[in-house]
Parts: sequence; structure tokens; C-alpha cells
Amino acid sequence: MPPKTSSAKKSSTESELPKTKLPKLPTEFILRPSHAGLKNTAAVYVSPQILTITGWSAGNFVKITRGLSDVTLLLQTWKPEEEDLYDLNVILMSPEYLQLTHFLLGERVELKKATSQPPYASEVHVSIQENTDETTIRSKLIDIGLVYENLTTSDFQVTQIVNVDVVTDSFDQLSLQDQRRKKTLRPFLLHHKTTKFEFHTVQQLQPLPAPYSYSKIGGLGKQIETLKRTIDIPLFRPDIFQRFGIDPPRGVLLHGSSGTGKSLLLKSVAFESQGCHVINISGPAIVSKYLGGTEEKLREYFKEAMKYQPAIILIDEIDSLTPSRNSEDVSEVDTRVTATLLMALDSIDGAVVVIGATNRINSIDASLRRPGRFDQEIEIPIPDADSRYDILSTQFAAMRGQHELTDSQIRAIANTTHGYVGADLVSLCRESILKCVSRGITTHQENQKVSFADVEESKSEIQPSAMREIVLEMPKVSWDDIGGQEVLKRKLKEMVQLPLTAANTFRRLGISAPKGLLLYGPPGCSKTLTAKALASESGLNFLAIKGPEVFNKYVGESERKIREIFQKARTSAPSIIFIDEIDALATNRDSEDAGNVSRQVLNSMLNEIDGVEELKGVIIIGATNRPDSIDPALLRPGRLDRHVYVAPPDRHARKQILEKNTVHFNLPNRVLLIEKLSDLTEGFSGSETVLLCQEAGLAAIMENNDCQQVEERHFMTALNDISKNITPEMLEYYAEFGERYRAV
Repeated sequence: MPPKTSSAKKSSTESELPKTKLPKLPTEFILRPSHAGLKNTAAVYVSPQILTITGWSAGNFVKITRGLSDVTLLLQTWKPEEEDLYDLNVILMSPEYLQLTHFLLGERVELKKATSQPPYASEVHVSIQENTDETTIRSKLIDIGLVYENLTTSDFQVTQIVNVDVVTDSFDQLSLQDQRRKKTLRPFLLHHKTTKFEFHTVQQLQPLPAPYSYSKIGGLGKQIETLKRTIDIPLFRPDIFQRFGIDPPRGVLLHGSSGTGKSLLLKSVAFESQGCHVINISGPAIVSKYLGGTEEKLREYFKEAMKYQPAIILIDEIDSLTPSRNSEDVSEVDTRVTATLLMALDSIDGAVVVIGATNRINSIDASLRRPGRFDQEIEIPIPDADSRYDILSTQFAAMRGQHELTDSQIRAIANTTHGYVGADLVSLCRESILKCVSRGITTHQENQKVSFADVEESKSEIQPSAMREIVLEMPKVSWDDIGGQEVLKRKLKEMVQLPLTAANTFRRLGISAPKGLLLYGPPGCSKTLTAKALASESGLNFLAIKGPEVFNKYVGESERKIREIFQKARTSAPSIIFIDEIDALATNRDSEDAGNVSRQVLNSMLNEIDGVEELKGVIIIGATNRPDSIDPALLRPGRLDRHVYVAPPDRHARKQILEKNTVHFNLPNRVLLIEKLSDLTEGFSGSETVLLCQEAGLAAIMENNDCQQVEERHFMTALNDISKNITPEMLEYYAEFGERYRAV
């Protein structure tokens, strides 16, 4: 057997050597700033291993993508000595391009090779500062090589670039694909020594406006100041706390109703904190199917923040990530994630701040809400009239003059949009624009501007978020629909409108607005109809409590329903709570008919009306025809202290009811007949008078299916069939109740 050759031995030895396994290409990369100078502004720096893994070459065009936005840059590798400073999933981008694209430090982006080379520019229009040498700027632009519109440095800003398809001799070796530019973040082009530069001198270069900023948020000035004070000093001046020997605040918790601006504040914090490493944590995004995977991702985020200080960690909807461990629905995974977050917060050392947001603050584990973790809790409230005016002014100012509203009209809209949160007001402005555009299309006038009528029409289509969970169809009843009852109408108007129109006087004199009103009287005398008219005419948020919906077979659920309704009324103030047949919910506790559940419901209602938590801007109206069945504690001063007797309609009121309900009857001798019927209906309630008209009309239709008018004989037939429900004893009963409480 012949001996093996040396080459055979070498081949065998090479096959036995272990092959170095390359790491996988990261699915997403973390943005960090590069400091390579203006000459390399258009370059993005990656680890040399990325080129080995992908087979790409330095100088290739690559595309960095975030969502629907992308930017094309030149691929370069960082220096070997920087290898230990950054991980494989880090890419470095110049501050100029970070500002241009509004990408944030710490954002997760995708890195792909560009499919084609950018076209060349024939002209580049540049705005420069005064007393700036154009030759110097020209050399700087040539060094950059890849130009985007709105690219800004400290000396110049590219205002316009114009494309050309001609390639000079010095670029013949490059393959230029002639294709239309795809939609990217901004137009971008290459330039070369034959590119024409046009310079325009400006006094001061304007930086690119960020998509989110504190200045674009209306109605939250106080909250923004508190937030800035809480995070700016720990991030940018941590030495101040070291000088005093105390730890800086670590966390801020934003809480409030949905749509009030919590998420918008988080986004604005990220863009306002320039130079900070921003980490967005989303509960669903970090949840792993593997045991311990979620906790590991959470620890990695905090390690990254500690590595790249100053850093901000933003956690929106934090209640979904860290539910209360005392809850019956909490799982073992949730418990471990909460414990991991607690340990991570306690391990923070340096310029790192955690900001969480939630609309269910009571669902968060209590251990998070203590000093050293979430030190500061900032409530983002439902905006009041002044805050709504601020939000609307900001929105209309953003329309750039495409509206016709005056300042007083904007103030009027703010005063009538009770319960609207910031998101509702933005939606209101958007709907107004759509109506304006539709009007312009209909009239073939494209230069239409948003009018006050557009906004008023849109208000009926936007339901306030504060009322969405208990939405009611607003009753379309006016004061004119109620015959007579002038005293009752006046008292209701005074009770509702005075606290709103004379709020400063109430405050100056130290007088509290009346809280409650009890309407009592015989059945069918417009008690419920009056409450509907009040809701419709006042424009306030209207909540109705219905007894059958409140009572629940489970212990504590009925009381919880009462608390929820009153809490909703507080957050959407000014509002009206209407309790029809209030005697069913507030039965006298000494009565034999009062059960344990009804007593607990009444106790909850009394606590909500004048308990520890003050009831501001909420008016309670109860209606009943059995006032003596109501517990006396509810009728004392400070609760339902105003008692209004809704009497049967007098002759004048009955005449108004008859006139309104017979307007289409085509009555013969109308005036005389209505006068006669007003006398014949003595002792009728309002509902019985309406029933008389209905029965007369029905009698006419039964006599002739195609009848054109209703005559007197039809009314006489109906009168014989209607029996009066109001008796003298009943009227005496209500008179005694009124005298008793007037004496008290």
C-alpha cells in the first residue's frame, strides 16, 4: 500500500479543525450616536462581524427602517478598538441624521441592504447663517456625499434638492439604476463636483420640529412642569443629589382616564429628552412563551439602560405587566414579572428614570407605589373648561388659518364640551374638518374653511369618553314640551345654571352649590319628563340610575355599581344624576320592606353624596310619587334638600298640553274646542291629558281609516273612557308631606 502524500495529510488535518460558528444576524438593532465628524455624516457604523455574517461590503447603501419610515445611508464598520464598547446589535448614526429622521437613541430598527443606488442631484439649495463662508459649506456638503432635504447641521440646512439623470465620467464605474424614487422619509440624492449649489442666507437656522413635543400638548401645563422637574435633574444633573447625599427619584407614574394624554406625554418625553437613551417596554412584546423568558427580557432592558446612561425607560399600560399580586386572577408568571421589575427598580444606579402610564392605577401591585420605586404619581385629569379651551386653541392653531372661529367661539365650544377628554377634542376637530371638506365638495368650492357650524354639528357625533361606559341616548325634550310648571322650570334652571354662570361669585362668598333636588307628586305629572328636558336643555352629561340594574345577587356588587356611577359623574362633571322612582333605591331603613341589600345601597349613596370625598359639579335629581317611603337621612339639608312639588297641571297648563298634542288634528272651531276641553279635564294629570288626545285620534281613525280631522264627538267619547287617577286623598297626602318638611 503506497504511503499517503503530504497534501493528503494537510487536507485531513484541516477537516479535523473545528469551524468557528458565526452568530446570527440580529432581527433588530439599537441606535446609538456616532461621533465620526461631519465628513462621515451619511455613514452608519456597524460591527465588522455584521459584514462577515451578511457578506455586505463597506460602502454599500443600506436602509434603516422603523415602522413605515426609512433612511438610506452608507455602510461602514466601527474601529476595532470600539468592538468592546458596543454589542453586535448596535448601530451608530450621526446626530444630524438622527435629528433629520426623528429616530431616538435606543430605538429598535431594522437594517437591510438597499436594492438600488440613489440618483444624483443637479442642484442643491442650501440655507446658511449670516457671515458664513460659502466655500467652506460647499466642501462640507461634498464631504457628506448623500443629501436629504431638511438635513440640518449647526451651519446650514438643505432646503431643496433637484434630481438629474446625467452621470459624470468620475462616476462611470458606478451602476446607476434609473427608476422612480420610492416613497421614503424624505427625498434623498447623491451629489458630486458638478452639482450646482445655491445658497440662501438666513438670520437663524430653524431646527426640524419634532413630531411630539410639550408645546403641542394643551391643558396639561402643570403636569408637564412637574414631570420635567422630576426627570430632568436626575438625568442631566445627578451630581446635585450626590452633593446632598440622597438618591434621585427613580420613577414617575402617570395615571388617569383613557384619552387624557398619558401616552402622548410619554412620546413627548422621549423627543424632548435629547441625548437620552430611550427604551420603550410594551407588555405584549416582551411576553415569552418560554419559562423565564419574559423576566430575562426585562432584566436586559434595565442592563441596557444602565450601560447607556442617561436613559429613560417608558412603560405604557404598566398595569398589564405588573398586576396586583393580591388579586385572585394573577398568575405565577405575573407574580414573577412583578418581582423582577421590583428588583430591577431597586438595582438602578445612575442617571436612569422609569416612567409608567396606566388608566387602572388601583390594579398595579402596591409595592411599586412607594418611594424608591415610583416616587412621583402624576394624575392626568379629565380637562376642565380652561384646559379644554387650551387644547382646542392648540388644535385650531395647527390648522394654519384654515378655520373661521373666533376666540370667543372657541371658548364657547370649550364651555359646552363637558366630559370630553383630549382625544375627544382632537376627534371633534378632525370631524369638523371632514364636514368642511364634504361641504366644499358639495358646493364645488375647495377653499372652504372650518366654521363654527361645522364644530357644532360634529359635537352631536362625538360621544365623551368619560361617559362611554354608561352611554345614554340624550333625550330630545325641550321645556316647551312641558305644559305649565313654570315654577318648577325656574327652580331647575336656577339650580343647574347658576353654579355654572356665577361660579366665581359662589367661590368668593364661600357658598356651596345645591347638591340635590327631589321631585314629588302624583303619577303622570311630568316629573320624569322634566328631568329629560333639563338634560337636553342644559347640555350637561346625563346619567340615569335604574333600580333593577343596580341590584345584584352577589354581595357587594350593588354598592360597587353605585360607587362607579358617582365616580363617573365626578370625572365627567358638571353632570346630572337622575334617579327615577328613587323610593325603590332609598327605602326607609326602619321600614319592614327594607332588606339588607337596599340598606347597603342607601348607605353607599349617602356616603357618595356627602362622604369624605367631596361631590363637586354633580347635581342629583330624584323623582318619586311616594316621598314618605324615602329614608329621612336622604332628605336632610346637604343632600336632597330641595323638595319641589310637581302638582297636577292647572287649566293654563292643560290648555298648553292640548294645543301641542292636537296641532295636526285639523280641529273644527279649534280655539273654542280647546277652551272647552281645558274645563272638562279638571283634575287630569299631564299624562291623562295627553292620553285624551291620543284616544280621540284613535276614535277618529276607527271611524274612518282615511279621516282628515278629529272632531268634538271623538273627544267626548274618549272622555267617557278615561278615569282620573288623582284623588283628593292623594293631593292631601302630598300637601301633608310638604308641610312636614317645611316645618322641619
